[in-house]
Order: sequence, then C-alpha cells, then structure tokens
Amino acid sequence: MQNLLEYLKKDGVKITVPRRKILMALLSEKSPLSLNEIFEKTENVDFASVYRNIKLFCDINLVREISMGDKKIRYELNLQEHYHHIICSKCGGIEKLNVCFLSKVEKITNYKITEHHMEFVGICPECKQ
Repeated sequence: MQNLLEYLKKDGVKITVPRRKILMALLSEKSPLSLNEIFEKTENVDFASVYRNIKLFCDINLVREISMGDKKIRYELNLQEHYHHIICSKCGGIEKLNVCFLSKVEKITNYKITEHHMEFVGICPECKQ
C-alpha cells in the first residue's frame, strides 16, 4: 500500500480516505473489479467518488481499465508486471495469465506495437465438470 501512496504523492495527488479505501479494495482482490464491486467494498464512500477517483487513477496510470468478453468494464492496479486474463463464460471467474505474445507479433509483422488487448474466454475446470 505504501508504494501506491508514494505513487500518488509523486503525481501530486492528495491522499484522502476515499482514495485509500478504493486502493485497498483493488489490492484486496486477485481479479479486476467493476465500479459497482469497488463501491460495495468501500464503506462510506459514495459511488460518484468511486467513479471520479477511478478515472483519476486511470489518468495517472495507477489503474488500468480491463474490458473482457462479457462486456463488463473492470479495473485493476497497473503497477504489476504485464499479463492478460482468462474469464470463465459460465461462472464469471477471472484468472491472470502471465503469457504475452507481443514480442513475437512484433517480430512477425515488423510493427512497433504501442498498445494491445488480449483476453481469453473459456470454461474453467470447475464448470467443466
């Protein structure tokens, strides 16, 4: 948490109680969260504050927006190593994948890729049974 607060200070962003609560909500989960899920995890923080602060965190690259096959926008901290996600189409579970083909695609196409999004949708082992 301290690293996140330092990141805010470095960007000149005031550290408030709602911002701490939002960051704690994002830190406490392994999977990206929707605005409603963040709101539910932040006691005594109104939805408008959650929305404004998530937008601010995205603007300063502290949080990134994740759009998956279920068309539900989610958010996660952006301070971790690069990875992608796989989502279960039955239960909605989300897992991180530490796999990326970016360098391979750049080599094959000779493009300098500046942005990419790659998410997988499938059926998790529990739902397959």
